[in-house]
Amino acid sequence: MASSSALGLLIQRVGKTMSNGLPSAIQNGGEVYNAEVDDAMAFLPRYLRVYVSHYHDDFYIAKSFDPRLVAQLMVEGFLPIAGSSRFLLPKLHLERCVLQLRPHSNLHISKSTRKKSKRFLLSLNEAFDEVVKGCHKQHGINWLFPPIVNAFRAMQKETIDHGEFEAQLVENGSFQPSDTVPLRFYSVEIWNAATGELAGGELGYSVGGIYTSLTGFTREDAAGSVQLAALGKLLLQCGFLHWDLGMEMEYKIQLGAELIGRSQYVREVHRTRVENKDLVLRCDGRTNAKDIIDFDRPDNAAANTKQRSGSKHDRTMTDGGAKKRPHKDEK
Repeated sequence: MASSSALGLLIQRVGKTMSNGLPSAIQNGGEVYNAEVDDAMAFLPRYLRVYVSHYHDDFYIAKSFDPRLVAQLMVEGFLPIAGSSRFLLPKLHLERCVLQLRPHSNLHISKSTRKKSKRFLLSLNEAFDEVVKGCHKQHGINWLFPPIVNAFRAMQKETIDHGEFEAQLVENGSFQPSDTVPLRFYSVEIWNAATGELAGGELGYSVGGIYTSLTGFTREDAAGSVQLAALGKLLLQCGFLHWDLGMEMEYKIQLGAELIGRSQYVREVHRTRVENKDLVLRCDGRTNAKDIIDFDRPDNAAANTKQRSGSKHDRTMTDGGAKKRPHKDEK
């Protein structure tokens, strides 16, 4: 059984910071009494309400970037972003754009991307700071403020050094941990095979059988599409069930993602964080992206039969909550 001391210290440390400096609408013990917040608060576990409150729409708010708090939000299904250097704004999308990988993969890779992929190499956890700089250069600070970067860096270091960042499993309605939940943070890099220069990359993390993409960048033509295609195939090769892509965007739908309601998404996070907690994203050094993309093609099938065989991981989100994007002519 996991010790509750780390979580208890976190509650004491972070809770003291929550009474001052927050927007007035979310003070008064973290509750605002209207229908919107009552519904939103139902998704926020009681043990997190000490230092997280609903803000507006699908955003929540906290005045701490402690990596342990950020990790707890991740293992509860929240996507952590920063509103400034002062406020953490965890987001729980009303609808999440999710690509199913198992038991049947919906990943779509174009012939053009497959052809161009031989020009690039994929790696994991080699260039965290360079990826952050690339994101800042392409998008500006956006939500990737220094305090949340520091939290992500701490999680990645634990992932590299110890194989995981340890979060707590706290059943809803409880304030005591019953076990631990491994969270793993990654930087994903795509390199120009000819020059060795970084061509793009992203930051992401995994909870159980779900990998979540946070943000990314690209510096040259085709690098972004190749990175997504190779990462998708690597997730499939490593046994992941779902690829969480956050908010809906056209390129994500073209990649094969569908919209999942947040109730269904949170249920799946809670299930897979326990049942599939041993899944790890792995890449053997800098690997040619085309080799990753083609790992399950007929000429490679025999070598990968064992990796692709059915297992306890082969399970999809239930209750039929996925919605396909309407055709452009539909209302």
